[in-house]
Amino acid sequence: MYLKQSPLVDCLPAHPEERRRNPRREVQGVIFLKILKSDLRSEPIRSCLIDLSAAGFRASHSSKELCSGQEVAFCHDAGKGMARVVWTRIVGQSVESGFLICQEKRKE
Repeated sequence: MYLKQSPLVDCLPAHPEERRRNPRREVQGVIFLKILKSDLRSEPIRSCLIDLSAAGFRASHSSKELCSGQEVAFCHDAGKGMARVVWTRIVGQSVESGFLICQEKRKE
């Protein structure tokens, strides 16, 4: 029997005390981030989506400029909008950030 696995897979909580309200789906794709309300004129940050939920997303990127509380504009294949950085983890050259979606417009 052959089972075809969807590219969007619900992620099981890593810990039983998981506090997220919305299930996450593992995704692969490019997302562009632009820091809002910044004195710096930064270029859009090309990032890779890791997972996505109804309320937010996680992305890996190379920018060490993103920090908690910053607002960004985002754009990916399924839509665009604004989000707030909730956390950023830097390990060597690898950077991951978690975002809370504030406003979103999905493509139809």
